[in-house]
Amino acid sequence: MIRTPCVLFVLVATLAAGPAPQPPLPIPPIPPEAPPIDQSAPLPDRDANVPTDNSAKTRLSVQDFRIQRFYQGLGYAPGSHFATSEEKRPIQTPGLSVQVPLQ
Repeated sequence: MIRTPCVLFVLVATLAAGPAPQPPLPIPPIPPEAPPIDQSAPLPDRDANVPTDNSAKTRLSVQDFRIQRFYQGLGYAPGSHFATSEEKRPIQTPGLSVQVPLQ
């Protein structure tokens, strides 16, 4: 006797906790019945010139290559994560960064 009201209560509570009904999706545009045959597809301008940038030069700099990891939610508190032996070192070995502009 008690099972039926309990089952009904659980069923109603489960249905009440469901997501709200979504609004209907908009109607997509209807394509024309006959595509235009008098126009070709757009093409890029073959006569366009590349902008000249005389300030682009090869650069060499010393840089710290420490990886900045994003929080992934692996059971650690926000802002903390598993630290590898490379990350535990107080001073990272610096490296050289070379930037070469492509032309």
